[in-house]
Amino acid sequence: MRKLSRRPWRSAVLLLVFLFAASPAGALERGLAAAQAAFDAGNFAHAATLARKLRSAKGDALASRAEMVRGEFLSEGEERLRRFEAGLADARRAVARGPGVPEAHLAVAVGLGLVARRAGGIKAHFEGWGTQARHHIDRALEINRDNAWAHAALGGWHLEIVHEGGLIGAAIYGASVHAGVEAYEHALVLDPDNVSVAWQCGFQLAGLGGEANRIRAEELLDRLLAREPRTALEGILRNSALPLKEALHRDDRAEIARLVAAGLGRRAVPAASGVPVSGKR
Repeated sequence: MRKLSRRPWRSAVLLLVFLFAASPAGALERGLAAAQAAFDAGNFAHAATLARKLRSAKGDALASRAEMVRGEFLSEGEERLRRFEAGLADARRAVARGPGVPEAHLAVAVGLGLVARRAGGIKAHFEGWGTQARHHIDRALEINRDNAWAHAALGGWHLEIVHEGGLIGAAIYGASVHAGVEAYEHALVLDPDNVSVAWQCGFQLAGLGGEANRIRAEELLDRLLAREPRTALEGILRNSALPLKEALHRDDRAEIARLVAAGLGRRAVPAASGVPVSGKR
């Protein structure tokens, strides 16, 4: 009888311990879901606030992404740099909290790239931002070799280094156009429905020029434009992809250069008239 009477009490204690152990993780998942829902709805500032309150690596990484989207697509002038710097701070905090979380390392790499665009290639080189970004991309790939975002980030790293530094930059950092395109294509194999990766790859290829790159860029943009946006960000990317697709179809090289520069935050190559077309915002 004594043994039987203890079982309900023991079961209750075990259940209580389980609930207390499980509730923080459950709360974190619910919090992340709420922050992601705000992000998907286009409430990026609110998403960043909710994500930071979680005080977790994944939360800070999501806050970082929200700030970067705000800076890249919804801000102008110095406000853009403030948003990028806020996102980079979130990203570094994410890595400190969760060095084994690939999203955290990718957030740092992307943040460094966006800040470097505003600062310029010379400052980025002497600050070591290119090397730091590559370290975090490699770390993300070590954690998860099949992470499509990591391969896309690697592709962007190669192509941005070549664009900013030319042959000398490529030699210093070991970057190449071939490796960049290959990394993007691998990312698309891993996640063929990823609108963000398709958008990035399409714009990068359009910026490279050449018939084969133009055809592939049009194909990716066509695929993107054929689907209804599922999130606010997908809608933003779709809207920016349409004029580039039309310019590619017309083979309007000056307009292609302007749109790629605006989309990727670069300085455009000079148009045929010799008048530079600025992509910096």
